[in-house]
Amino acid sequence: MKDKKTEKRGIFSGLRKEFCASDTKKHDEASLAELLCEHDKNKIVPFHMPGHKRADFDFLNGAQKIDITEIEGFDNLNDANGIILQSEKLAAEVFGAKHARFLVNGSTGGVLAAIRTVCNAGDKVLIARNCHKSVYNAVEVFGLVPVYVMPSYFEEYGFYGSVFPCDVKRAFEQNPDIKLVVITSPTYEGIVSDVKSIADICRKNGAILFVDEAHGAHTGLYKKFGESARSLGADMVVNSLHKTLPSLTQTALLCVCSDRVDTTELDRNLAIFQTSSPSYVLMASIDGCVRMLKNDGAKLLSEWNKNIDDCKKSLERLNKLSIFQPKKDSRVFAYDKSKFVVLCTGGAISGIELKKVLRNAYDIELEMASVNYAIAMSGAGDTKENFSALESALFAIDDTLASRNGLTTTVLPSLPKKAFEPYQTRTLSGEYVDFDKSSGRVSLENVWVYPPGSPVIVKGEEVCQEDIKNLTLMYESGVSVSSEKREFPTYLYVAKACNEDGTRAATAASHCSNSVAAKSIAQVVIPSEAWESPK
Repeated sequence: MKDKKTEKRGIFSGLRKEFCASDTKKHDEASLAELLCEHDKNKIVPFHMPGHKRADFDFLNGAQKIDITEIEGFDNLNDANGIILQSEKLAAEVFGAKHARFLVNGSTGGVLAAIRTVCNAGDKVLIARNCHKSVYNAVEVFGLVPVYVMPSYFEEYGFYGSVFPCDVKRAFEQNPDIKLVVITSPTYEGIVSDVKSIADICRKNGAILFVDEAHGAHTGLYKKFGESARSLGADMVVNSLHKTLPSLTQTALLCVCSDRVDTTELDRNLAIFQTSSPSYVLMASIDGCVRMLKNDGAKLLSEWNKNIDDCKKSLERLNKLSIFQPKKDSRVFAYDKSKFVVLCTGGAISGIELKKVLRNAYDIELEMASVNYAIAMSGAGDTKENFSALESALFAIDDTLASRNGLTTTVLPSLPKKAFEPYQTRTLSGEYVDFDKSSGRVSLENVWVYPPGSPVIVKGEEVCQEDIKNLTLMYESGVSVSSEKREFPTYLYVAKACNEDGTRAATAASHCSNSVAAKSIAQVVIPSEAWESPK
C-alpha cells in the first residue's frame, strides 16, 4: 500500500514540466507575444477567464489565441515582478526614462494617476489651457484648484501655439504655491513648447512638471524628430505609443524621469485608474513595439523621416492649399515634423470639406479637420506609397480650387472669469438655457471640440461670447463639438441665477476673482436638485 507522500509524488509527476511557455524561455529571449503563442500551442485546458477559451470564434479574428488573464508564469500588471516588469524595464531603457509603466487604457489612465500621485485635495495646479479633457477631469475629481496659462494662438487657423516660459514664470509669481504644472507638447497640430526652460522654472519653484507628450511618442528616439520631454527635465511624461508608433490603440507608457516622483504612490494610483483585467493582447503590443524600437527602430524611423521630408518638399508646390511649417513664427518654439497640417486658407474649401473629398474621392482618411485646416497624421507604419497617395490627391484637389474670397477666422480665446472651482459645481442647482444666450452664465458642464478633446467652456466659469461664437462656427462647419450630454449643447447646463435673498450664489460668485471668495459663497448654495431637461 502506497503511503501518502508517495501518492502525492505520483500525482505531481504526471504533470508536464513545460506547462507554461514562460517557464521554457526567458523573456529577454522571446517577446510576450511569442510566449503567448507558445502557450496556446501547448493546449493547456483554460479553466480560467476569458470566456472565449481561445476557441475558434470567427468574429474575434484570431486575437483570442493570445488573450489570457493573469495565469501562472505571465505576471500581473498591477503587481509586476516577472515578465511584465522585465518588459517595463526594457521600455524605460529604450525611452530613456528612470521608470516606465505600461498603460492599457490609453494615456488617460496615466494622466489621472500622475496627477493624483503629486496632488492632494485643495492643491493648486498650473494647466495649459489647451490640455486634454482628462486633465480637467482630474482637477475636478481630485478637488484641485486650477490656474491656467494661455498658449499663443493662431487666429487665422484656429489652433493654439506654444506655451512660453515667461508666462509660466509669471504664473508662479502670482501663485507661488503651485504644486504641479501640466502642459501638452507636442499638441495635436504638432506645436512644441520650450520644455527645458519650463522645467527649470518648475524646479526653482519646487513644483513637479508633467508633460502630456501623447502625440510625441516618437520624439527622442531619432534625432531628426527632436528631443523628448523625457530628456529635457520633465518629471513625468505620458506617451501614447499607438498614436505614431506601431502599437495597438489604447497602448501607452507613463515615464518617470526624475527622483522627485514617488513611484510607490504612482503604482498605487495606476492600480486604481487602470483595469484590474489588463489585456494581454495590448501588453504584447507594447512589448513588441519596444523590442522593435530597440532592434530595428533606427532603420524604421529613418525611413519614416525621409518619406516625410520628401513629401513635404514636394507639397511646397501647392498653390491654394499649403502645409503648415512655422519656421520663423514667434508663436511657435519648435515643431513636430511628423504632422501634416493642411491649411485651407488660400483655397475655396474648408478643412471639413477637404477631409470629405479625400475620403470619398481618393480613399484617404484624415485624422481630423476643422474650419481652416485638416490634419493628416503620419506614423511609423506609413509607407512611401501612402505618402505618394496623399501627395497626388492634394495636388489634384489643389488644381480644382478657386481662391478663397475672404478668410473665416476664429476669435482669440480669452480666459473667462472663474466663479467656482470645478469640484464645487457638483453642489450647485442648475438649469438649461439656450446656448447662444448663455453668455455671462456660469457653466456646470464642460464643452469641447473632439478631436483633440480640449475643453473650451469649463464648468465653474462664466461663458464667454467669444467661445459661443467659435464653437457655433465650428459646429455649423461640421466640426464635432460635444458636451457632457454627448452632443452639441443646444441647451447649456448652467448655475441658476442668484435669488434676491442671496441663496443662489452663482451670479454673485461669478464676480469673485479668487477661489477663497468663491468657496465662501459656495458654502451657502442650496444642494443641487435633479437636472431639469429642456422642454
